[in-house]
Amino acid sequence: MNVFFGIILILGVFAIYDLIRRVNQNILIQTEEIKKLQEELKLRR
Repeated sequence: MNVFFGIILILGVFAIYDLIRRVNQNILIQTEEIKKLQEELKLRR
């Protein structure tokens, strides 16, 4: 039973880590898109 809870805990920690990594990656991609849009707007002025 103890091993079962240990495995569940490890899987939970990994799932949280993976979720944070995905969110962070999405934020980085969106930041790059915002930079591109800002450059585009500067060129149009």
